[in-house]
Amino acid sequence: MEVWLYYALIAAVFISIRDVISLDFIKRYDYIQYMIIANIIIFIGTILYIFTTGTKIEKPVFKDLMVILIRILIVYLIIDPAVYNSIKNCDNPGYAKSIIGLNTLFLFFIFAVMYKSKINKKKGAGIFAMLSGAYLLSSH
Repeated sequence: MEVWLYYALIAAVFISIRDVISLDFIKRYDYIQYMIIANIIIFIGTILYIFTTGTKIEKPVFKDLMVILIRILIVYLIIDPAVYNSIKNCDNPGYAKSIIGLNTLFLFFIFAVMYKSKINKKKGAGIFAMLSGAYLLSSH
């Protein structure tokens, strides 16, 4: 098995576990409350990690800092609230996650255009299966 596939499977399993564990919390708290609590815990954990391991923090170059800031803004202002609220307002989190999982197709199309790669019949069938599956899972 290729290394990336191993890590992707681990991520898929633990994302599912995270979503199941988080469901009750998501239903009881709004996104801002969740983010405040989560960021306090992350800050404390980060500080403890830095002090216990002696990790030195390198100052990023300006371009990298801008990419990091843009990524943080996209994640915290768009992606996380959208995922959080889609799960919170859905009868079954699997419905929401089936649509959210379409990000795989968006990423596939973006890189297909960037690298001018062809979409063969096998990949086309996979795209159709993903779209069909998302539709069937999320429709009532």
